[in-house]
Amino acid sequence: MGLLPMLLLLLWPPPTRTRCPDFCSCKPDGALSCPDAGPGFTRLSLTYLPVKVIPSQAFRGLSDVLIIEISQSDSLERMEANAFDSLLNLSEILIQNTKNLVYIGPGAFTNLPRLKYLSICNTGIQKLPDVTKIFSAEFNFILEICDNLHITTIPGNAFQGMNNESATLKLYGNGFEEIQSHAFNGTTLISLDLKENKNLRKMHNDALRGATGPNVLDISSTKLEALPSYGLESVQVLIATSSYSLKKLPPREKFVSLLEATLTYPSHCCAFINLPTKDQNISLSIFENFSKQCESTARKPNNETLSESET
Repeated sequence: MGLLPMLLLLLWPPPTRTRCPDFCSCKPDGALSCPDAGPGFTRLSLTYLPVKVIPSQAFRGLSDVLIIEISQSDSLERMEANAFDSLLNLSEILIQNTKNLVYIGPGAFTNLPRLKYLSICNTGIQKLPDVTKIFSAEFNFILEICDNLHITTIPGNAFQGMNNESATLKLYGNGFEEIQSHAFNGTTLISLDLKENKNLRKMHNDALRGATGPNVLDISSTKLEALPSYGLESVQVLIATSSYSLKKLPPREKFVSLLEATLTYPSHCCAFINLPTKDQNISLSIFENFSKQCESTARKPNNETLSESET
């Protein structure tokens, strides 16, 4: 072997090895068990796990743990019901880059009153995870579900029971094709982020029925052809960049709280220019912004219909 290849071998970092915490059992091709970490142990990081299953009650006894991170595991395939059950101090769960994880059982996340942040990203799951039994009491609970390309539907009542305060939903980059009626029922939404769901074409007219909010709605880089006409009353910020299929907007009277809009076609903004300020909570700056965009549109004629209210 020549000198250069030998140097490369010496300098090249060794492959990452699976490390199982001392208090856990990580049997290859078996199930994970972490029954007790002892007092004062607050973060459990599980990377490159060899196990196939995280079973029910896998973390029983980890009463002091605040954060559980499961990532970079090609072996993990399933999480059973009650896998994360009654961890009363747990504030964060991160499940990321586990591409062979295809199943998260109903009720896998149960009774987690202090949970603030749940992230499930870049997995192989085919259904939206069941988060309806979390019962978080935290203000602005954040649910991040991203880059799960096999999830095609957000069903009705998908988030009811998730938390009893307010929530931010970051649902971006998935395989969503449709959002069904009452999908967000029972939630108080600060922000609903649906950007980069490139196959998303249909959002049921009652998708926001039963929800309070959202204050911020982002549908950028989707194929949505229409927004629901119900549930837009609380939207203060609307973001719809690169939403080329969105040819029409709901009647402008639906946006009673709108303060800021970033839209694909400048001509969309013209629909808001003549809104009566006495009836609409829109600042002068947004009218000025709309006016500038419409002036630009006037220089480049566009014959598209701007809003349903004008058809």
